Amino acid sequence: MGRKDRFFNERNGADALSCFLIALALLLVLLILIFHGRFLTLIALIPIGFAIFRILSRNLERRTAENEAFVGFFTSLAGRFRLTRDRFRDRKTHLYFRCGCCERWIRVERGHGEVRVTCPGCHTVSRLDTGKPEPDEEDRKSDETVKG
Repeated sequence: MGRKDRFFNERNGADALSCFLIALALLLVLLILIFHGRFLTLIALIPIGFAIFRILSRNLERRTAENEAFVGFFTSLAGRFRLTRDRFRDRKTHLYFRCGCCERWIRVERGHGEVRVTCPGCHTVSRLDTGKPEPDEEDRKSDETVKG
């Protein structure tokens, strides 16, 4: 085992949080170049220093816990953005509501009147009014013949 291998043995290495810190530092460096801010130089050194500290750290339990907390937060944040995007995209065709028991989001198509919905998480059955059903083409034609 070489000297370099012994040095990096039992060290944390690069994980998701370290990579995020390095990307954040690069973004700050770009801002420094664009806005010519000298005080930002010191701010850009902080995430780089912390990333290097994390990569070379031998306290694997603590670094793993930090990384898991970061990944959990980032995953939660990404899920919220995805849900907001989907709710906006489907705002005319679907309703979103939370289950009364487990607080899980459930998507239901609009225009079916009152429906029974089963939560996929806890299997609780709820009633939901999705609005008036859309009249079928046959119903529209029969309405037009009666009026005409």
